[in-house]
Amino acid sequence: MTRYQRIHYELKQDILNRKLKQGQRLPSITTLSKEYQCSKGTVIKALELLAGQHIIYSKPQSGYYVADNLIRDEVAAEGFYLNTGNPVVDSLPSADTKHCLHLATELYAKHSLDVTLRGIDSLNEALVGYLADDGVYAKAENIHLILGITQILTFLTQTPFPNGGTTILIEEPTNKHYITFLKSVDAEILTIPRDETGIDLRLLEDYFKNKAIKFFYTIPRNHNPLGTYYSYGQRKRIMELALKYDIYIVEDDYFGSTHKLSKYVPIHFFSYQKNCIYLRSFSKEFPFIRIGIAVIPSAFSETFAQLSSQSYYYSYHMPALICQATLEAYIKSSIFEKHTMQINKAIRKKLQLIKACTRNWDPSVVQLVGADSGYYFTLRFPSGIDVKRLIAQLEIKNVFVASNLEAFYLAEHFDNSVRLSISQISAQHLEESLATVYETAEAMKELKCDNK
Repeated sequence: MTRYQRIHYELKQDILNRKLKQGQRLPSITTLSKEYQCSKGTVIKALELLAGQHIIYSKPQSGYYVADNLIRDEVAAEGFYLNTGNPVVDSLPSADTKHCLHLATELYAKHSLDVTLRGIDSLNEALVGYLADDGVYAKAENIHLILGITQILTFLTQTPFPNGGTTILIEEPTNKHYITFLKSVDAEILTIPRDETGIDLRLLEDYFKNKAIKFFYTIPRNHNPLGTYYSYGQRKRIMELALKYDIYIVEDDYFGSTHKLSKYVPIHFFSYQKNCIYLRSFSKEFPFIRIGIAVIPSAFSETFAQLSSQSYYYSYHMPALICQATLEAYIKSSIFEKHTMQINKAIRKKLQLIKACTRNWDPSVVQLVGADSGYYFTLRFPSGIDVKRLIAQLEIKNVFVASNLEAFYLAEHFDNSVRLSISQISAQHLEESLATVYETAEAMKELKCDNK
């Protein structure tokens, strides 16, 4: 490592670890040259590299400063909103946003948008390495850009699969938006229960073996609404069974690397690039653009491309050129590394807080499910507590949560639970909100007992 590379690396680590904070002035060029025993030119070279990566910026006649790295997670003062997992656009640091957009306009200045679902070649090539870092190994030709998860799920639901299956298997509970769509088209659906322990793998094998399953739609980590993740053994076994019985897995990894889990590899890792369609969205990291990724196995690629081309005339899949350029600039710069590190740190802090706040709760009043992965977690209540009434009571107190009823395909399977999200609330207000939820549920239980 050369001297300027060492200066660059150590300053970058100090910024990423927030030893040097947003807006803070860096030591002067003279100070750094003395500290590293090198020329001012060597220091300037390191600083210009950091500036080019949009980690720092310069002020004329003043020096270099750390760029905006503040994660904003409070939306409004009039209420505590735990009922949505969508971060606000302002959650992305404004300076970083401007840098990415500036890079994007320069990067794609001479490009035009082709009628293809794969997107710009340079972005697809960049995505190969980006996905490999998370255990998703795919060739550029198997990576397709999409507008978002919901759109591609709609497409896959209505597309014939090579295995000839007709039934879609889904977890319960799961993504309520997908359930709404499945009901609207009267799709042939089979459900499998999922809870904090995962799913029954013996039941899964029975379904794979004896039912005409087209694909199994699953959210392995950062589960919506449970906030749980499959164990390594469960993920591996799910893919083994899919390969054994020629069933496709549609792996919705919508949250991607926004919340990293130690030694985690996705289901796709065990697929040998067969029978697994891997989906990822960037809406949680970059809320002002709509863009995602679909990794399509080669055996399905030709059919997928043909149908996508036909659907162009009535349902456009391709993200806008500015979205592609912004994503490429984001991935290739250090902004991505810095931003995801900050998001991960904020999520870990809040999930730890949830565990601490609920540790001494009476399980006969409410039970915590999840808070292990991602933005979401679930609170399950005994049958004696009317969840609909609980939600109304909490709204009066300016605490907003969502029922999990719509996350169940069959209403009779609803487990009397609510979903909460940490995406738009500070740690301090999260603690206050959880106390309010528990106190309200406890009061409702006591009132129920008094009325007996």
